[in-house]
Amino acid sequence: MKKLNRIQSRWITLLAALFLGFTATFAGAQDYPARPIRVVLPSAPGSLFDTTTRMVFSKVSEALGQPVTIENTAGAGGAIGVASVARAPADGYTLMATVNTALTVAPLLQLKPVYDPIRDFEPVAMLTQISEVLVAHPSLGVKTLEDFVRLAKSQPGKIPYSSAGNGSVQHLFMELFQRKAGIQLLHVPYKGVPPALQAVLSGEVGAINVGIGLARAHIASGKLVALAKTGYPARDALPGVPALTTQYPDAESIGWLGIFAPKGTPKEVVAKLNAEIAKALALPDVKARLEGLDLNVASGSPGDLGMVLRADIALNRDLVTSIGLKAD
Repeated sequence: MKKLNRIQSRWITLLAALFLGFTATFAGAQDYPARPIRVVLPSAPGSLFDTTTRMVFSKVSEALGQPVTIENTAGAGGAIGVASVARAPADGYTLMATVNTALTVAPLLQLKPVYDPIRDFEPVAMLTQISEVLVAHPSLGVKTLEDFVRLAKSQPGKIPYSSAGNGSVQHLFMELFQRKAGIQLLHVPYKGVPPALQAVLSGEVGAINVGIGLARAHIASGKLVALAKTGYPARDALPGVPALTTQYPDAESIGWLGIFAPKGTPKEVVAKLNAEIAKALALPDVKARLEGLDLNVASGSPGDLGMVLRADIALNRDLVTSIGLKAD
């Protein structure tokens, strides 16, 4: 038999290694999950995103037969938690549930971005699209959006509004709204939605744009005044409250909650997670509860989420540049 030369031997060794690596990865994907899964949530406990993620993944955990732990990592507009997932092994055992701004805004605010939303992550599935409402504390003395705009114009830069942090959904929305309405407000950032909402309830600040599900009871009790519905309309939420777009058609920056994995996570694992998430979102009890929180179930393929991500990055890059957003 003819002996193989050194180059041929190396090629055979390399091909064998690649084949073994492929078969090991495929086998791992087939057995997935073989141990607990961790989902990093770059926001504070008690937020609407926290509630939604825990609800959906409790069902995913049951279906997969493995525990799923939710790890809240707030701070820096979500950048701390997001960066930790970007560095995690791409094996499907570390995932991220994040609102869009942590990927589409936070990197734009960093002098030296610690992660790239396209390079570092695999889209898995969108969970929900956010339906929100612009609310004010009764002490402002406003009853309508027109009242609020008129008051803001009479006191430029003096009416404070709260947000979950610089570059958060609330911040981005209010900055765009100010630009379109021709007003100037005072931004007061907090670490998460719960303290930001509490600041308005206490009268510490005057307004916030927040999830309808979080504000509904406070609106009904008179602790908050609903000025306009924003975001994706969920059913017939808050009858009688006008949509912001009826007066300011281009004044919305809309939020969503999505699931991502580290780049390089096997496609079979991503597909399995996507399928189980879709099943969870379709369950009657989950769907009813999400609708009760005035959220729209989004679902869709990994590719769908990837397209939305890219479109939002382009839109937010323009907004961040034009209004000069800066990091905390």
